[in-house]
Amino acid sequence: MSHKRRTFSISNVSRSAGEGVLDIPSLSVLRYKSPAVLLKEFKDTWGVDPKAVALPVSEADGLLYEVEGLRGVPLSSHAQPSQSLKGFEDVVEEFLTARKDIILTFCPSMGYIPGEGLQICDISGVTSPQPCIANPRSTEVLGAILGTGIDIVQEVASRKPGYGLQGVALDVTDLWGMSGEVGRVEASCFCTACTQHFADTTPELLKNFKTFPNPWSLLLRPTPTGIDFSSEVPPGITPEEIVGIARQRNYIEQFPKSEQNELLEYANLLLRYMRGRHALTLGAIGALFDYATQELEEKFTRILIMEGETYGWTSGIWLEELDNDFHNEENRSYDELWLNVTPGYLPRSVPYRAYMWRRSRYTINNFFHLAGSLSSASMRANTMLSKMSTEECRRMVADRWQRVHGSALSSQAALVSLPHRSGDGEADADVRRGFIGVGLDREFGDRFSDQLVILPSRADNAARPADSDLASILRRMQGSSN
Repeated sequence: MSHKRRTFSISNVSRSAGEGVLDIPSLSVLRYKSPAVLLKEFKDTWGVDPKAVALPVSEADGLLYEVEGLRGVPLSSHAQPSQSLKGFEDVVEEFLTARKDIILTFCPSMGYIPGEGLQICDISGVTSPQPCIANPRSTEVLGAILGTGIDIVQEVASRKPGYGLQGVALDVTDLWGMSGEVGRVEASCFCTACTQHFADTTPELLKNFKTFPNPWSLLLRPTPTGIDFSSEVPPGITPEEIVGIARQRNYIEQFPKSEQNELLEYANLLLRYMRGRHALTLGAIGALFDYATQELEEKFTRILIMEGETYGWTSGIWLEELDNDFHNEENRSYDELWLNVTPGYLPRSVPYRAYMWRRSRYTINNFFHLAGSLSSASMRANTMLSKMSTEECRRMVADRWQRVHGSALSSQAALVSLPHRSGDGEADADVRRGFIGVGLDREFGDRFSDQLVILPSRADNAARPADSDLASILRRMQGSSN
């Protein structure tokens, strides 16, 4: 008697996952694989064809096309992706011809815009290359970059009826950087625009963050490798609960002389800061979207790319508050979220797509930012990278890629972990629209690391004594000691 194999529910995981989107974080990917190959690999990996393709409008090392008013800002080394794809416009046309809609992605924290007047500023008054998204002048610059990309896609789409621009996605995973050492958290931003916002909404608040230890240290702790943090912090958390978390994670040692009452006051100040930063960030996001789409008749989906944490320290956004704010359509600045699905909070009102990479774009951006810095003369000469030789830098890039790729969720099996899209009493069936598959694989990173053009530094030019010279030096030292 023959036995027929059964069909299990997970066999439908690709179809139940919703619409797939192919995200190409950098046009450098197209140096090694054609659009057709990337689309095929997406189908092979996930079991479905992508409904749309996400393309960047800029890279870590510069722009992908000329923007009127930004003469002097460098074009990226990836502005011409390959011999057949001469530029951004060709890439757009290729995917539209393949009958895919386009979603434009933009990371506003890339540091290729000159001038300290737009840059974020830390607690010590030190600026960083990335622009502050809350600065009204930054809105004009960043909005022009994104808006020009929108115009290019629409111009190409007018020659390819049937497919076009579906949405614009703003990567907010790393808007507000931070650094420091134990007991000295130095977060951003303290530029004029940010300080004015807090002065208008919560007078005297920021002065409590310009000393050490400050309220940030209740939930943040610098380590030799980065910042340890607690992100499972809902907007309704109490000061007592914050102090409890600080004690559980031993962050409390950063306040050696503080009593419980003082710690509770720190926690109250921290909550006020977090609320103010959330409001400021969403207002800046809305202003950027508005500027980039002004005078356009079409309404495009406005997307935020996030890590998926309950509270994003580097995004400045409470995920749960996005659900609460979503019902206010008149003042809403977003229509959809892309985030890595974590055990924490899941959107209940805002439509979202699961980003199939841990921490979403955060680690991916850091990799391309490192590569861009090694290709930048100013970054190579004026940072700690100047102390590293070309080969040391190349090994660092390769090592960084291995860690970044270790966060990939690039397999059909990873879709099994996503929440069901059928109503389960927790969320509406239409809230999760689909997933984002990233067009990066291990082979790309290996080839990219090997072929990356790294500018020489002082470390490469440092003279190294020959063996004979070392021998004579040793002899002279011995002679002087006798």
